[in-house]
Amino acid sequence: MDPWPIPGYLRLDGPVPLFHAPRLAEGAREVLGHLTRGSEALAGLLGAGTPRRGVPTVRAFLVAEEDWHRAPRENARPYPPGLPYFTRSVDPPALVLPERLSPVFRPRTTALLPLTIWHELAHAFLLGRGVVRMPAWLGELVPQAASAAVARRVGVPLGEHLGLVDAEPGFTVRGFGGRSGAGDQMKFQNLLLVFGAAMLERFGEGLLARLFRALWEEEDVVDEERALGLLAGSLGAGGAAWLLSRPEF
Repeated sequence: MDPWPIPGYLRLDGPVPLFHAPRLAEGAREVLGHLTRGSEALAGLLGAGTPRRGVPTVRAFLVAEEDWHRAPRENARPYPPGLPYFTRSVDPPALVLPERLSPVFRPRTTALLPLTIWHELAHAFLLGRGVVRMPAWLGELVPQAASAAVARRVGVPLGEHLGLVDAEPGFTVRGFGGRSGAGDQMKFQNLLLVFGAAMLERFGEGLLARLFRALWEEEDVVDEERALGLLAGSLGAGGAAWLLSRPEF
């Protein structure tokens, strides 16, 4: 059966089913591999805290450029070409992945595509349960740290990728305004990736399960002070002092 809303797409089965344009069959097999490794690694990282104790119910679309305007989305207007995203505008929710990533995505290493896919997959895991509104830096730090953790688990050369990132973009993760151009948005995401990798190196991957659970348990809007407390608490002993010592923070 053709998947709605892009008829004619073919299906590849896996923990996260992937629908793709027929001419993208080769790329779809690569993407499915990243989805499979990512979903298995995230389920292991989050353990019993994962919704339904497994991979959340989600599917993915690898969308051809000519079909981008037909991809599921929250808004009437299509998202900018080449920018992957997670959407709950369909049931089950979907990861929407472009045929090729926008040139704004940097650095262009072999780790870029899987890291990008795992970032969106982590959003799906986090949003598998209702979460409250939180500062943008925390909402994006969680999937960036999760994608770094997956890379460490499956052996993707994360160090090579991080070595090419501009670690001094002129702002901190908490000081980024959010209404800048695409280039600064990418610098913001890269800074979060560097910061997330440093957290994992210092406190271990167990911090992710604690942070996911803490966010799932929140009932009120998370302000800046509460966000700092949740993150520090998830890191454990010495977490608050370490956060405040980091130049990225």
